[in-house]
Amino acid sequence: MRTRVSEVTGDFPGDARVYLVHVGNFAPSHAEETVLSVGERRRADTFELAFVRKRFVWRRIILRTLIAARLGCRPHEVDLQSTPAGRPFVAGSDLDVSVSHSRDVALIAMIGGRKRIGVDVEALAPMPDQEQVAEIVLTPQELTEFRRFDVSCDVFYRIWTCKEACLKAIGTGFRLDPRAVEIRLADLAAPMVQRIPGSVRYTLTCFEPITGYIAALAVQLGEEHSEEIAR
Repeated sequence: MRTRVSEVTGDFPGDARVYLVHVGNFAPSHAEETVLSVGERRRADTFELAFVRKRFVWRRIILRTLIAARLGCRPHEVDLQSTPAGRPFVAGSDLDVSVSHSRDVALIAMIGGRKRIGVDVEALAPMPDQEQVAEIVLTPQELTEFRRFDVSCDVFYRIWTCKEACLKAIGTGFRLDPRAVEIRLADLAAPMVQRIPGSVRYTLTCFEPITGYIAALAVQLGEEHSEEIAR
């Protein structure tokens, strides 16, 4: 099975688009890898495990292909760069992109208009130390809401994906304490950003891109992003 790509249907804000990538068993061909930059190839060669390298290369090939389709150019012509935190961005474009992966599944999100976007996906795997992890990464208010629900359900993953999507959107990733972002989960189906660094506000969407996985999308509200947010 080769890699499959499909657009995720959902009630996403504005012109936000989300794509589901399911990496197959085959490694990309040499011809397919030619769309990558020298830097991307060097990074791929740092992975010791073949399946990790394969997944990274496929994600980059598909990311370039989707961006190129949006911008009307060829995949190798996309000036795809990364911030020091590893966040991909398209130089000289008002398009913002975000990538997340879990096992052999990945999500690619993009939005135009110089708005910010962040996506996170997680496999719904049992977490024996869930309570201990929650005490480290959740705020007191989030802990209170988390404990209102049956801990065997996906509540923790809902909070976690929302937090990580926000951290990706603002460009910091885990350089910032995850407790700097607070998610309100009074309604499981409609999480809200209660607190986030900076003056830019975000809306959240939780969804299940494929059976056994949960994801969250953070999209900037209002006008184009400000300079105070890390690129």
